[in-house]
Amino acid sequence: MSVTPPDHFPQARTMTVADDEFASVSEGRIRIRIGAFIFMFVLLLVVLRLAEVSLFGDKRGANLLPKEITTTRADIKDRNGEVLATTLSTYSLYAEPRKVWNVEETVQKLISVRPELDINVLRERLSAKRSFVWIERGLTPKERQSVFALGLPGLAFRQEPKRVYPRGNLASHIAGFTDVDLNGSAGVERAFNDRLAEKNAPSLALSVDMRVQYAVADELQKGLERFEALSNAGVVLNLKTGEIVSMVSLPNFDPNDPGATLPETRFNHASMSTYDLGSVFKPLTMAMALEEGVSSLTEPHPVQKPFKVRDKFIREDHPSKVPLAMPDILAQSSNRGTAILALRVGAEKQKQYLKALGLFDRVPFELAESAKPQVQNRWIDLTTVTVSYGHGISVTPLGLAAAIGATLNDGLYVTPTLIKRDAANAATPRRVFSSSTSRHTRDMMRYVVTHGTGKKSRVKGYGVMGKTGTAEKPAMGGYDEKRLVTSYVAAFPYEDPTYVVMITYDEPKAVEGTYGYATAGWNAAPTAGAVIERIAPMLGVQRRIDPIAMSPFSEEALP
Repeated sequence: MSVTPPDHFPQARTMTVADDEFASVSEGRIRIRIGAFIFMFVLLLVVLRLAEVSLFGDKRGANLLPKEITTTRADIKDRNGEVLATTLSTYSLYAEPRKVWNVEETVQKLISVRPELDINVLRERLSAKRSFVWIERGLTPKERQSVFALGLPGLAFRQEPKRVYPRGNLASHIAGFTDVDLNGSAGVERAFNDRLAEKNAPSLALSVDMRVQYAVADELQKGLERFEALSNAGVVLNLKTGEIVSMVSLPNFDPNDPGATLPETRFNHASMSTYDLGSVFKPLTMAMALEEGVSSLTEPHPVQKPFKVRDKFIREDHPSKVPLAMPDILAQSSNRGTAILALRVGAEKQKQYLKALGLFDRVPFELAESAKPQVQNRWIDLTTVTVSYGHGISVTPLGLAAAIGATLNDGLYVTPTLIKRDAANAATPRRVFSSSTSRHTRDMMRYVVTHGTGKKSRVKGYGVMGKTGTAEKPAMGGYDEKRLVTSYVAAFPYEDPTYVVMITYDEPKAVEGTYGYATAGWNAAPTAGAVIERIAPMLGVQRRIDPIAMSPFSEEALP
């Protein structure tokens, strides 16, 4: 509407009301359209995101969840195909704390079916401001169902492989174990980790015979309890092929739950503990003397007389009143006689032989659990003497077993192995002694069993050879005569030496029936005999009439 002023009024400005109202309405409509467009655009984005999540899942959220383990791992088997380690499918329980409705209710219900869980740790994890937390791994289908039946929000499962050891602690130090992600942590699992983790890899065949492993473990357990020792170890070695048929260390552990036991139980005393092993070294000294030609088998040595090296008198555990030849030096375990022979051999030759026998280095077999011997830096004449009868040098039971094996295996040293031998990976021996030296050493070790300190290891029909060893443990300023390491190294059969058995006790006690003695002849030797009695038939060794042959050392026949 327009208003025209009268003629007598001054001229006024003109105002158009319709134009202003129209402009305001138009501006409002534009704003509404923009707001509607923005709303529709945002709504479209939400719809598209919902469709993506519904159809394809929330990949960003999935990236925050635990990754599923898809690793496969080959089985580990013994030489006869018995399974030592395999992989089974299990369930792992995890939580998404932000989705847990009631933390305390969830905690209490979970504890009711999984009492093994730590309630405080569980409460802390479920209260965490995180996308996910692990609750428990390695659940069986039955255990998984018991949790699933609770119907608790915020809990979920992942199906994962788990390494399982059907033999439990029987071969724990050999098989070893893996971590939860199936990475090898110890034993064969660690040594052959890459090989076992290869896609479609065949099972790994070990040299171990689980029947023999059980027999050795059983006899060692009996001995551990009877003689109240801190620990003990046993090795059965095929001296011709180097195959470790059995390797036991007690106490042991369950590889299915390695964290549940004390760390010391995971220590393999057979290959990791180094000891002064005592007189089991004497067959090596006899072999050196024969090889160097410093004594004949029949030469008498004045062991009945006091023998002094520098300021040290050499002590005898079994004093003789008469001179002794080499066979009786070994049979009666004469320190003086052994010392005389070692000095004739000399320090340099002695060290050369010990090195050739692998006793200056860790046993180079497959496991990382192999300790380096402790060897004297300063090798004087007194060192030559003490080392000749197993003091002043510390080696592992496995290392000594391999060295003794060389003296009986036609003089050939074969590196020990945990892998089953065949034509494709046959042993490569190295010569240390001559055939004649090996034959005479075999005769002398047989003589120890028939006429000397090894009588308690005798098993009729198998022609057992052996040698006892008792050593005092090193202490501040010398040796502690009350703390002993006792060992027995045996081999059989006499006609064709094939197997070495090494038994070692750490601090055995004198018990009823040992007449106050805690030496090797009363504990390690009978344990070795019991082991041979059980395992010889398993290994296909035929029981025969013991050889009726004239002893080369006396006029008596070998029984």
